[in-house]
Amino acid sequence: MKHNLRILGEIALSPTCRLQNKPLLKTVTNIFHSHRTRTFSKIFSLNRFNFLTHGGIISRSNVSSFYFNVKLFHQSYNNYAKPDLYKLLGVSRNASQNEIKKAYYQLAKKYHPDTNKNDPTAAKKFQEVSSAYEILGDEKKRKEYDEWGTQAEFQNRREASANEFRFHSNIDPEELFRKIFGDLNFNPRMSDFEYADSHFGYGASEHVQVQLDFHEAAKGCQKHTVVNVVDTCTLCKGTCCMPGTKMVRCDHCNATGMETVSAGPIIMKTTCRKCHGTGMFNRYPCVECAGKGSTVQRKAVMVNVPPGIEDGQTVRVRVGNQEILVTFRVTESKYFRRDGSDIHSDAIISISQAILGGETKVQGLLADLILKIPPGTPSHKVFRFPGKGIKRPTGFGHGDHYVHTKIDIPQNLGKVQYDLIKAYAEMEKNTPGSIRGISSSKSK
Repeated sequence: MKHNLRILGEIALSPTCRLQNKPLLKTVTNIFHSHRTRTFSKIFSLNRFNFLTHGGIISRSNVSSFYFNVKLFHQSYNNYAKPDLYKLLGVSRNASQNEIKKAYYQLAKKYHPDTNKNDPTAAKKFQEVSSAYEILGDEKKRKEYDEWGTQAEFQNRREASANEFRFHSNIDPEELFRKIFGDLNFNPRMSDFEYADSHFGYGASEHVQVQLDFHEAAKGCQKHTVVNVVDTCTLCKGTCCMPGTKMVRCDHCNATGMETVSAGPIIMKTTCRKCHGTGMFNRYPCVECAGKGSTVQRKAVMVNVPPGIEDGQTVRVRVGNQEILVTFRVTESKYFRRDGSDIHSDAIISISQAILGGETKVQGLLADLILKIPPGTPSHKVFRFPGKGIKRPTGFGHGDHYVHTKIDIPQNLGKVQYDLIKAYAEMEKNTPGSIRGISSSKSK
């Protein structure tokens, strides 16, 4: 114990722990107390994992490491003053990845340098929210961050392992921008609706529905609809570069597409991390498509509806650089009934037409039809019009149009009409049962 106290005294008086050539720490109590105070933490932040033993007393080996290796001291008090990353993004600690991504997008869009050229603080805020998303947007890093509690503790923990990369805030801002926004196809001028379409479950439309009425489906037509399609970027025209710029040779791999990586005694070649094996590097990626050459765009398209389409039928339609599936929903007709390529309709005829015969006009699919009624036509008699139905799916010929007759019984007869019908009833033979107002002897 005395030996440890002597070592602590030496540390307190050592040049490493002096401020303006005056001893900063003089007692064991001051050392432990000052580690948690603003004065000491403004100068050094002790790595407690390496500095303290389980009993709370500094060991000789750790003191030696502390005395000769400045790396055991970390950044400054400002590390501990950094805000909670969840609060920085404005989400709760149990937020889902989609909620985190949405919150990040809103803030990144708000502080993006391209949309805040007159705000000198925007770039800093933009990098802060990007740094927060770099951790919380990765499940592994988020879990570590949740375990260590603060950004500073998380950073110190990661720096303690030589096999892990350093906290990403040390990444060049341009590389950070490409890493995050390149993966997300981010566009600072994109509307919230367009971004949500492309990144939160909607994406480019692969399946849309188009509503048709009976005649449109039977005869075929052209219908307008709005879909999300992946198409050539309207700004860079598919070059992936800003207008006036072009790809340059990758200086990281000397345009070979491969780089040499050493892992201890092992030396191997792998795909270049900068150009991803292409040998070319996009120094000025298009801000509209984030260097992808294509974007998700909302387009009004004309869909050709083939004749004879049925309810629920799906067809492939080429739109832009992709194919989409279009499912047709056909509303029922109040007049026609469909049976495959055949159609059915009803024709109302009078008693006189049914008895004496005649003609009547019938609505057809393409044009009106003339129905010839033979004398003595009963109700529900079916007449066939060949080839007047719907075009067959095979493209050869059409179905038929079937007309069902229905006799219209008059409800309000004049006196003359009533007397004539009654007179006819008196002469009618083989009447089953009886007729009201007519002598019952007639039916015998």
